[in-house]
Amino acid sequence: MVCGGWSSERSVSLLTGQNVYKSLKQNKYNVHLFDLKKNNINKILSFKPTILFNALHGEFGEDGGLTCFAEKNKITITHSNQVSSSLCLDKTLTKIFLKKSLNINIPKTYKKFNNINYPVIVKPNTGGSSNGVLIVNNKKQLSEIIKDNNIVEQKIPIYKELTVTVIEDKKSVRALGVTDIKFNSDIYDFKAKYTKGFSQHVLPALIPKKEYNHLLKLSEKIFKLTGCKSIARIDFIMEKRTKTNKYFFLEINTHPGLTHISLAPEQALYNKISYFSLIKLILDTADDF
Repeated sequence: MVCGGWSSERSVSLLTGQNVYKSLKQNKYNVHLFDLKKNNINKILSFKPTILFNALHGEFGEDGGLTCFAEKNKITITHSNQVSSSLCLDKTLTKIFLKKSLNINIPKTYKKFNNINYPVIVKPNTGGSSNGVLIVNNKKQLSEIIKDNNIVEQKIPIYKELTVTVIEDKKSVRALGVTDIKFNSDIYDFKAKYTKGFSQHVLPALIPKKEYNHLLKLSEKIFKLTGCKSIARIDFIMEKRTKTNKYFFLEINTHPGLTHISLAPEQALYNKISYFSLIKLILDTADDF
């Protein structure tokens, strides 16, 4: 069980790791909880692991780094492979790839900053957990915060923020449900995501059945096209329209949180899949080298 790491999502990774560790321990698995830091990765080998559960979020976990380490040392590892992980962590690259393959809506991305319709959303291209996501209202604000790795996107008038967990089960792929996430802040930020009581999850999302089923099928297609394994969570926003609601793809998370308030375990339970059963599914779909 590898968690921690050095990304901005370290605290969430530790919570995920502790939850998974407790579940495996309670079910009589021989498991070690390993807090990864920049100077101790080779210590993993001293445990002589047969499988690594990749509970890292962000850098080195979601970009394929730990997967490369596992492959080099011929250790089985959970979650998506390095190619899929690298692709999905890069929000811009993922959107370009999916736009060519699927007929999906994505928010407009500004590459030049002369003709921008404010407000806009500024966020890291490879970050997660909504760290560093900001609403910018004018050119002066933008010039003060823009960094090389930032994306500048149009701010869609959000009616609903939606997410779909997709799992791989016995070589079949299935979406578990669509959750509508309600929150009081301007954006679904880190505090809203990981502080109990700061957001509310409505499952199943209260959207037309046809649109609900469309998001399930679309999420399964995205999972397959991007080469994901084991589990992923796909985020959308809905813009309410008079005749037909419009849905925009935001991003795909190949290492969704597995904390006690995370969305993926909640959607699994909605499908009568216990927390431990979800963890076992992830282990059962791990890659051998």
